[in-house]
Amino acid sequence: MEQITISDKLLFICSLFWLSTMVAWLCFSRISMRRFEKQFKVLGVERIDWDGPGFRVLSYATVVLFKTDRLNDNNYQFVPVSETRKLATKKDWYLALWLWGSGIGMLVVGFTYAFFFMA
Repeated sequence: MEQITISDKLLFICSLFWLSTMVAWLCFSRISMRRFEKQFKVLGVERIDWDGPGFRVLSYATVVLFKTDRLNDNNYQFVPVSETRKLATKKDWYLALWLWGSGIGMLVVGFTYAFFFMA
């Protein structure tokens, strides 16, 4: 029987983080982003229609998770920052945390694998 190495474990953990990130991305887009955009239509708030490769999902998650003054309507034009924060619930915050945490975990483990095991 072949022994499982550290590099195998890192690849497995990275795969789990990748899967978690994809599920969190879908959950945040279907639950939080859909609700935000329906409310924006009701309130008459305009947003940019261009999304690129799912950039709007990450933008909403960033605005919900990081409540810093540096992210505001004047310097972050991709999503309506102040309206998004007004509509965000605790559930949205936890979904954004899940998305960001999984993504960062995947990157950390992936770069660790690449640095130590891909020579």
